[in-house]
Amino acid sequence: MSDLNSARSAPMHPVLDAVEMHMTVPLNRWPKYAIMGTTDYKKRQEFLMTDHLKKFPPPGTTDTSAKDLSLSTMFMHKMAQIQHVIQRQGSAANDDPRYTYLYDDMRFKRNIFYWRNFRMNDLPPEIITHIFRIAAWSTSTPAEGTHIRLLLTSVCAKWRRLMIEDCTLWSAIWFRDPPPYERSLEWFKRAGGAPLDIRINEHDADWKSKDDDWRYKEDDHRFTTEQMEELMDTIFVKLSQIRMLVLVVDNWPPALVVLDKLQEAAYAGKVINMERLEIHRMGQPFVWLGPGRTPAVLFGGQTQALKYLCLCGVHIDWNATPLSNLSTIDLRKIAMNVAPTLIRFREVLLACPRLQKLSLDGAGPQPSARKPDHIPINLPHLKVLVIGGFSMLYSCFILSQFKAPNVRDLTLMNLTGEDYTTMITAITGWYKELRILTLYTVNISPTEGGTKAMVKFLYAMPYLSYLRIASMKWHVIDAFNEDPREYGLGRDTVTQSFPRNRPVLCPKLQTIEFQQLSGTKIAEWATRRKELGTPLRRAYVNSPYVSKITAEEADVIQQVVGLFIAPLGSTTPEERALATCDRYGETI
Repeated sequence: MSDLNSARSAPMHPVLDAVEMHMTVPLNRWPKYAIMGTTDYKKRQEFLMTDHLKKFPPPGTTDTSAKDLSLSTMFMHKMAQIQHVIQRQGSAANDDPRYTYLYDDMRFKRNIFYWRNFRMNDLPPEIITHIFRIAAWSTSTPAEGTHIRLLLTSVCAKWRRLMIEDCTLWSAIWFRDPPPYERSLEWFKRAGGAPLDIRINEHDADWKSKDDDWRYKEDDHRFTTEQMEELMDTIFVKLSQIRMLVLVVDNWPPALVVLDKLQEAAYAGKVINMERLEIHRMGQPFVWLGPGRTPAVLFGGQTQALKYLCLCGVHIDWNATPLSNLSTIDLRKIAMNVAPTLIRFREVLLACPRLQKLSLDGAGPQPSARKPDHIPINLPHLKVLVIGGFSMLYSCFILSQFKAPNVRDLTLMNLTGEDYTTMITAITGWYKELRILTLYTVNISPTEGGTKAMVKFLYAMPYLSYLRIASMKWHVIDAFNEDPREYGLGRDTVTQSFPRNRPVLCPKLQTIEFQQLSGTKIAEWATRRKELGTPLRRAYVNSPYVSKITAEEADVIQQVVGLFIAPLGSTTPEERALATCDRYGETI
């Protein structure tokens, strides 16, 4: 790291000397968490920007263009210098959080001065508008997109006029402001005739704690039946323009209002072009309203445009609702009494030959005896499969209903209360193209039989590259480092890169994302992978669990593999790359 410690002149600005070139700082003292996408990184940006605005004259009052250009060029050269060092030192430097932090810091400092010198308002209006669209739609969360649009309308009169004149910039509307939703309805008006993506979320900022604790009163919600009816009447004026509708509520009444209103609109002759529908009833799961309630026919049967269906805690008239050519089916927490029959479920799968994602979390078809001529439905385009919240027998039952040889992302979660070794054995060899495996609270017997089942399961996934684990017993994770030859596997494998020609399970595994697990054990596990000749490149910890990793544990992990934060709700670069590349690294 001495490559970056060349002599440097006195800082040209007090803020600019904050991090600079001091890579000799010991690893355990480096602010390794302040990387792009984290809260600390945003705080760092805000500090630099605020300090800069305080110390420089307002634009237009003093000509600082020459100095701004000089500073921007200087930091650009430092970025190139860091890249050169990383290229010379290889993957060790590429995965070192200190280089990542330093590079991001130089880039942001460069941008501060580059932005001051860039004559934005001299561009043609259509180019400025296009830039605004990129800024608004490149955010990682809906909340950030909302914030960006509010900021852009506050810069100057010209920007505000261009923003408001562009309908597409207001077509994504998140109803999270309090009634009477003045801000959201103003955006609804600005959207004009553009296709609409609408989110309605009645929960406040502390919803996450409520989500994990069902002891709070389910009737303590924002929407009443009347309030939801009034809101639906307002936005359904543009029903034919609504492309996506996401609804998150606590209780039954507002959710049922939306389903009923959609059915009534269709029966009244209104056109429904909705491509994505999500309805989440987040109150007590698995309850239903009883035989007195007639379920709605989704969209009154106008489901030709529908591609993405997610129902959580609510149900529809499965038999009367046409469901075909879907790309995503996501069912959660639906009582078995009102779930689709097995016959109907299989009909839907057959009608969706290009289904890409199937998620069944505590919701699936009503069980029935297997027919003698049972044939699993072939789903060759299925890439993402989620199975969770089922008994062992029901898990085997549901997984036997279809074949999905090209699944790349498999999630098994909340499979507890009994031993699921039999299920693991049953699906071994089914997902040979798997790249991403998620295991959340899956109970596998801590016996020789359980370990053998896991070893065979992992041996059949030669391209697995990304492991996401949480709340798992450690013997399951240790199975990754077992010698497959001891279980009758890989005896003919000769791989000179491994110590003593020893085959390693999941040899392409490079990234691990973990939470609610011992940091020390993660470090020991990663060390063993390195000893076997298959070192990890990165370890991620989810942002809400960073505080549970002690400084000592973080240091131990950091000595073996680069430790990074995975912001909650967003995907990591490795995950995005694996979703779009084949086994040879080519884009698919």
